[in-house]
Amino acid sequence: RTQFASPDLWKLAMKQPVVGKAKKKKNQTTNIFGETIGRLHLERQDIDNRSGKKSKALRLAEKIEKAEENAAVESELGREKEEMSNEFKQAYGFAPDNM
Repeated sequence: RTQFASPDLWKLAMKQPVVGKAKKKKNQTTNIFGETIGRLHLERQDIDNRSGKKSKALRLAEKIEKAEENAAVESELGREKEEMSNEFKQAYGFAPDNM
């Protein structure tokens, strides 16, 4: 062009946007390999109430333990029933039919 714009129009046309510094991201760094490394902040997790997949051995052990507990309860009930039957026999002189 042979003719330039007026100084205020020239100044407006040549104006470039101001680019500020990029905002620094907290708890985030880049190592020498270019990988981004950061720290995440999470709530404390309650691991006591979380359920995970149990191994077969644990399930089998739990099943055996439950069976032993049931057997112990049954033997205790049988013993109590026998004791009550003996008490009944002593008190009334005959064995109960359906107790």
